[in-house]
Amino acid sequence: NPFWNMVGGFLSNPSKKQMACQSPKPILLNTGFIRMPYAWDPNTVPISIFQISHLFILNVPGEFTTMAGRRLRNAMLKILREEGGYDNAKVTIAGISNTYTHYITTFEEYQGQRYEAASTLYGPYTLDAYLQEFGRILRDLLSDRPSEMVPPPKDSVHKQISLLPPVEVDAIAVGKKFGSVVENTKDSYDNGGSETAKVLFRSANPRTNPRTQDTFLTVEHLDDKGKWHVYMTDADWDTKYIWKGGVTYLGMSFAEIHWNIAQGTPQGIYRLCHAGTRRTLLGHVGEFLYQ
Repeated sequence: NPFWNMVGGFLSNPSKKQMACQSPKPILLNTGFIRMPYAWDPNTVPISIFQISHLFILNVPGEFTTMAGRRLRNAMLKILREEGGYDNAKVTIAGISNTYTHYITTFEEYQGQRYEAASTLYGPYTLDAYLQEFGRILRDLLSDRPSEMVPPPKDSVHKQISLLPPVEVDAIAVGKKFGSVVENTKDSYDNGGSETAKVLFRSANPRTNPRTQDTFLTVEHLDDKGKWHVYMTDADWDTKYIWKGGVTYLGMSFAEIHWNIAQGTPQGIYRLCHAGTRRTLLGHVGEFLYQ
C-alpha cells in the first residue's frame, strides 16, 4: 500500500537485512530502529524464574501462544528432569511480567502472519531466543550460580509524550474544604444484601495521583475498644469509586463512594472514608483525607 509505505518510511526505512530478519512479515513501522523522541522498542527485556519447592514460575514479558508456551514449558521440564533430578517438577508461565513485548509465536505460526504472528516483535526466531535464555538461567538456578546480565534499557518514563491535557488546578467552592461531605449516608442500613451506602465528597482530579498500591476509599469498622480497622478498599468488589468533574463542573471534582452491603455483613458501626490529592494554582500538591 503506497500510503502506508510513505507513513512507515517517513519514520524509518527498514534495511534489506531488517526485512529479511522479519520475513515473511511486511514491516509497516520499523520500530526497532526509531530513536526519536526515544526508543520505540526495547533491545533488552527482563526474564526471570522463581522456584518454590518443585514449582518453577517462568516470568515472561509478553503473550505466548498456546503452542509456544507448551514448547517453553516442555523444554524447561526436560532440563529439570535430566539435569536437575526433578521428576515431579511443575512449570508454569507467568505473563505479562515486568514489561510488554506483544506476542511470542512458534516459527510455524509466524509463517502464517495472523494477528499474533504479526505482533511478534523480534522475528520468527523469537521463541528460540526465549528457549535459549530461559534454559541458560534455569541451569544457573539449578547450579546455584549468578546469571550473567546486560544493562537494562534506559528509563524513559520522564520523557513520555502524552496527548492528555495535564491537571492544572483543582477548584473548589468558596468556603468549602477538599474531602468534605456533600451528601452523607443514612444513619443505618440493613445487612440483608439489598442496600448500598453512598457518600458524595468534594474531591480532586484522580489523575494527579492515581494512588497506585493505595486506595481512594476505605470502609472502616469500629471495634469494641474504640479503634477503627479497614474493612474494605477500592480493590473490593463491593465498593465503587466514581469521579465526577471536568469542564462541566467548572474545574471542581466530586467523588461518589458506594458500598454494596453484602448479606451477612457483621453488625456494627462503619464509616466511609475518601483520600485524594489536590493541585493548587501554583502547582503544589497536597493530600487530603476525610474520615
